[in-house]
This record gives sequence, C-alpha cells and structure tokens, in this order.
Amino acid sequence: MQSTNFKVLAVSGSLRQSSLNRLFLESVKLLKPDDIEFKIQNGLDQLPFFNPDFEDEPNLEVLSWRKSLKDANFVIFSSPEYAHGFTGVIKNALDWIVSSGELLGKPISLPNLSPRASIAHSQLSEILIVMGGEIVKCCSPIASLNKPYVKPCNTAKSLCDIPEINFRICELWDQIKNQMMTMSGNEPGLRNKVLP
Repeated sequence: MQSTNFKVLAVSGSLRQSSLNRLFLESVKLLKPDDIEFKIQNGLDQLPFFNPDFEDEPNLEVLSWRKSLKDANFVIFSSPEYAHGFTGVIKNALDWIVSSGELLGKPISLPNLSPRASIAHSQLSEILIVMGGEIVKCCSPIASLNKPYVKPCNTAKSLCDIPEINFRICELWDQIKNQMMTMSGNEPGLRNKVLP
C-alpha cells in the first residue's frame, strides 16, 4: 500500500492542548505505521458558530475542515464527556458538515477513553451514524479501569513508554490497518513499534 493512499484524520473534542484526548491522539501519531499519513485536526476553535444562512458560502476555516474530512480515508474522533454530553466544539464542527456530507460512508474509529463517560460516547456515536459515518467497532476501543488507554503523563512520548499503553495503541493500529487492508484488498502487515 502506498503511503499517499491511506490518510487518517484525528479529531479531538477538547481544545485544551494537554487534554487526555489530545495526549492520546499524539500518542497514536507517534506509534503510527510508517506507510500511513496521519493528521490531527487543528483550528476547530476557529470555526464560526454554525449558521444555516452561510452553509452554502462557508468561510475558509469551514472549507479547510470539510477538505480535511474529504481527503481522509479514515477518521478518529476522541472526545471527553462534559455534563453527560460531548463537547460543543465537536457539535459545532459536525453541524457544518450535515449537508455537505463529508462523513458519508467514511469509516470511523470512536474510542472511549474514560470508563465513566458512557453517555457522551453513545450520543456522539448516534450522531455520526445519522450523518452517514460508519463506526468500525473493532477500531473503537472502550477503556476500562483494568484496560486504560491513557494515564496521567506530561507528554505523548512518556505515555507511549508505558508498555501496556503502547501495546493497546499498537493493537488499535493493527485493527485500523486490517480494516483498511480489507477495504483495499491487500494483505495486512502488523507489528509493534518501539520508539527511540
């Protein structure tokens, strides 16, 4: 598989740079297979509040967001739960693509990083499905107290250095690659990754 053929877009539901969801996605980036292009979406805080009056004439930030989704072969959404709901930044971003349809038929990973955050996860899952996204269950791990995907760390590198976390993220990549290889008809090449 050519590296230019497989692009993964990761979207964090938290704008906080040091959030656990952002840390997780940065760790996923560090452990990505070499033949995959991986991008973490930035600038969701620059999207204006959704207004249907401007849906057909969006500004540059909205156009950039739509293009990122359109170009991606696979999307990872990772969002915290606030007051039994997912974040407003994700809802606003999704509102901008309801009619333009960039999620139609798009395979999605929807991990739940907190054992205590089941309500927001199910809400976001429902909305993504209604919008035409295809949530891939084997690529959407649900953390438990015995099987965390994040732990308090200062950097993504330090999180990747925790053996069980490293293993779980590599396992997630194996699932994603298997899914994409199945779609493309190629054989998967699975491996774990040790960071320098």
